[in-house]
Amino acid sequence: MSDSSLGKGVRGTALVTGGSRGLGAAIARHLAGVGWHTVICGRDPESLDAAVKAAADDGLALHAVQADVTDERSVAALFERLAEDAPPLGLCVNNAGNNFSRRLVSVKERPDGPPLLTPHPLEDFERVVTSLLTSTFLVGRHAAQAMLAAGTPGAIVNISSTVRHGAYGQSAYCAAKSGVEALTRTWAVELGEYGIRVSAVAPGVIDGEALRRRSAASERHAAYMADLQRHVPLRRWCDERDVAEAVAFVADNPSVTGTVLEVDGGGLPARVPPPAGRTTGASRKAARADLPEKAENTA
Repeated sequence: MSDSSLGKGVRGTALVTGGSRGLGAAIARHLAGVGWHTVICGRDPESLDAAVKAAADDGLALHAVQADVTDERSVAALFERLAEDAPPLGLCVNNAGNNFSRRLVSVKERPDGPPLLTPHPLEDFERVVTSLLTSTFLVGRHAAQAMLAAGTPGAIVNISSTVRHGAYGQSAYCAAKSGVEALTRTWAVELGEYGIRVSAVAPGVIDGEALRRRSAASERHAAYMADLQRHVPLRRWCDERDVAEAVAFVADNPSVTGTVLEVDGGGLPARVPPPAGRTTGASRKAARADLPEKAENTA
């Protein structure tokens, strides 16, 4: 993206992966509102159609392409479609992914014998890494190739996480998001001479529909998250608009590349332990309530 494109009608194409709901939809809607020809992609055609309709009802134009960003052929087809039907690519936002929260080894105490030990399933680890890290590599590679082929500058923004340095029960997620940061810094060095900037935005806990749904379904989860929030310097969660505005900022600023912008209220602890002397029974269950029973899928 060049400075001359700012504020002059359509600014080029912005691709947002996992853009049909949640954070991806919020990012896509914000970009559409500031003049980008915004394309969202995802695997579920019904969710894509719903996102396009909801945006249209609010006077925003989104364009949808069905794609599986973990599949190399599907990603290639996505970019072939963009080359045919959309203005030149100026911005790529890698947002898609899912998470299966698991401890490395779960320990269940038993009164009549040794504890029951359940290891982190390799399948879950590989699924999360593929959805978050491999997808970022595949889409980022094609985005860079499209920008280089067109000879136009642009920006790639990868969604990382404030907990990428480590968090309780998040082996796969933290490993993948740390990898996203590494890709970001590497690509910024490789692509900078061609005018392509690469940055990451790292949200903290997002006060969105997924968090509200989990908290409503589990009092333990709600109590844990309330305790966790008290350890955030600003004592508040970020919301989807905070993250969307951060994405737009790093996409626009011509001097920002190779960095990670934290949008997390000041940071999160890796874990909030139970009070001293209360490490059994109900308190131990409360300490583990940050682990959702089901995956959150944003692909």
